[in-house]
Amino acid sequence: MKKRLRKKLHVGEFQEFGFNLTIKFTEGNTNEALDAFVETFLDEVVDPNGLDFGGGGDCFDFAGFVVLATRGSVTEEHRALTSAWLEKREDVTSFEVGELVDAWYP
Repeated sequence: MKKRLRKKLHVGEFQEFGFNLTIKFTEGNTNEALDAFVETFLDEVVDPNGLDFGGGGDCFDFAGFVVLATRGSVTEEHRALTSAWLEKREDVTSFEVGELVDAWYP
C-alpha cells in the first residue's frame, strides 16, 4: 500500500490510538454536579494536554473516548495523567481508564 493511502486510512505508521474512559459517581450526584465535573475535567485534563474527549452519560455513570486533538496518538502518560486526576476526585466512586486502542478501527 502506498504511503499516501496508508495516511488517508490511518494505518501503518499513521495509525492513531486513543482510550476508553468509564466513570461512576457517588450516590446523590446531581446534574449540576455532573456539569461542573465535565467543565473541570475539560479545563484541567483535556484541554491543557492537547486532548479531545467525546462521550456522555448521566449523574451516575459517564463514559467516553479520549484522543489527541491533533494528528497523532495519546500515550501511556496521558492515560496515567487521567487516572491520577480521577483518583483525587471525591465525587468519583470508581473509574476505568482503558488500554490504548486503534482510534479509527476499534
